[in-house]
Amino acid sequence: MKTSAELLSVARAMEERSAERYRELAEAFEASCNNPDTAEAFAELADMEERHAADFPTTIGPRPDTVPWGEDDPEIADPDAVHYLMWPWHAFDLALRHEQDTLALFEALADKSPFADVRAEALTLVEREKGHVRVMQARRDELPVPPDDWEYDDDDPNWEAGD
Repeated sequence: MKTSAELLSVARAMEERSAERYRELAEAFEASCNNPDTAEAFAELADMEERHAADFPTTIGPRPDTVPWGEDDPEIADPDAVHYLMWPWHAFDLALRHEQDTLALFEALADKSPFADVRAEALTLVEREKGHVRVMQARRDELPVPPDDWEYDDDDPNWEAGD
């Protein structure tokens, strides 16, 4: 990224993409997983990310078609970290880890970008992400911690039922 406007456009795109992904997860947990509590947690996360995206100035331009890291967006949920029995605590813990990854990205840009305006804007984004990390951690910590056996399902799907 060579300009602060480009950095802001990418940062906004990250927030928008994560909002979309959390919304998709909310719908999946509601419709397919029969897990309304976690669906509600993902919907809350989507709303939060939409507000984060809306905080960016409209003058920064359109959402970029591509981002430097491709599909490995630090703000997008890792499909391997999602389980149909996960608790709302897990959803916020996942979001916390993504906010921490995003913070690390902006810290690296603030430290290593060869462009002074990008470094300065990245420092602003670092402070913003620190706030997001605090909010996610506080929200997660308000929730009940799942028991060690949270993945256990005494009524596993019967894949052979149709035979």
